[in-house]
Amino acid sequence: MKYQYICILAIVAAILTGCGTYSGSIGFENKCDKDLWVAHVEGFKSEPPVGSLRSGLSKYADADSTRIPREVVIHWSYKPNCSDYTAKLLIDDSKMPGKDDKLVFRFTNERKWEASLVR
Repeated sequence: MKYQYICILAIVAAILTGCGTYSGSIGFENKCDKDLWVAHVEGFKSEPPVGSLRSGLSKYADADSTRIPREVVIHWSYKPNCSDYTAKLLIDDSKMPGKDDKLVFRFTNERKWEASLVR
């Protein structure tokens, strides 16, 4: 009986804290016709490096066994070294990512950020 309570508490804690750990890659894609500057990204234990994100290009970095947050805030601008805008994204935690999966943040032609898990 005590073991069942511990299991239930562990499951509830995992649900409340996010998707679990992830060691795949985190990527940023710019599908817009303008260059971007991603100043910083809130939500991860270790902030993924981005900086300049040229039109039509992508940047990926390997994640060092990090927890995938339910919510990410991207601080960005069209000007270098600035943070004029923020985008709050909710990450679908119904699918547990594998080690070869990519968590992708994409800036679209409609000038909106999207998050997706690419297998």
